[in-house]
Amino acid sequence: MGAWEAGPRLCDLTLETGTGAALTLSAMGVPGGWPFVSKFYCHQYDPKVFWDGATAWWEVAKHAREAREQVHHLVDGVAEDAWRSEDGRAFAQRMDRFLDDLHGIEIRACAVAGILMAAAGVLIATILFMALLAAVLAALAAWVVIATITPVSAAMARATAIMTLANMFASASAVETNLTVFVHACAGALGLLVAGDVFVAATKGDFSGVTDFAKATVSRGPLLIWGTANRVERDATSYGLQGHYPAEGLYGRIAGGRAGQPLPAGFTHAAGAKTFNETQYGNDNQTITGNFTPSQNEDGSYPYPWD
Repeated sequence: MGAWEAGPRLCDLTLETGTGAALTLSAMGVPGGWPFVSKFYCHQYDPKVFWDGATAWWEVAKHAREAREQVHHLVDGVAEDAWRSEDGRAFAQRMDRFLDDLHGIEIRACAVAGILMAAAGVLIATILFMALLAAVLAALAAWVVIATITPVSAAMARATAIMTLANMFASASAVETNLTVFVHACAGALGLLVAGDVFVAATKGDFSGVTDFAKATVSRGPLLIWGTANRVERDATSYGLQGHYPAEGLYGRIAGGRAGQPLPAGFTHAAGAKTFNETQYGNDNQTITGNFTPSQNEDGSYPYPWD
């Protein structure tokens, strides 16, 4: 197994280990371990996808730089040495603009590659952090089990475990908050890099970029719909594992007056059974919708059901 393939496998082991430890703690009278299961479930990542994307964009930057250097070598000094006329100067100005465009492509490609590499690094760190939490949870569960030899030590172990789990959960929540901020910042930066030129061109009266962007979005509509359904299913399963209606954000507003309240009986068990089935028999897919990835046409678009 390669280093990159170890990431998803470590995520699976983290979820399995953390779930087993949480169940053990619950059986020993320490319910504070179960909220971690939803975190282990949500943080299932494959950093290789981001790294591969960064590598591809780095190649784009490399090719753009090579093309810019070759074109510059071919046209450098043409207007001064062999084409001394108004047409020659116009040609030189046009080539300068072309070289500037190539340089802009190179800079943006490097920026995208850097953002994707940073995202891959942060996801790797998150995977390792969650694995550490699962290991501590397992050690805590083992300690509580061993401490049940005498009633006094069992009571002390449970009290200590509850305090430890509360501190761990606060730390995990802080890491999640920072991760969310970072991911949103990356998404915003990527959006700015993609849409920046389109916006600037539109302000100058050139709406071809806007048209191309709209067409590209429509052509990838099935993928966007699938991705949204995948995310909603994952979040719903996570809240099912927590056992409470969402209390914040968009989901909290949808929950309305039930925000933060316990879910109906059986929902948590159903979410747990679903998670177990996907982990053990899901063909590396975290969700049911993950098994229905849209097919891609040769031109890069995705077919709609009526196509």
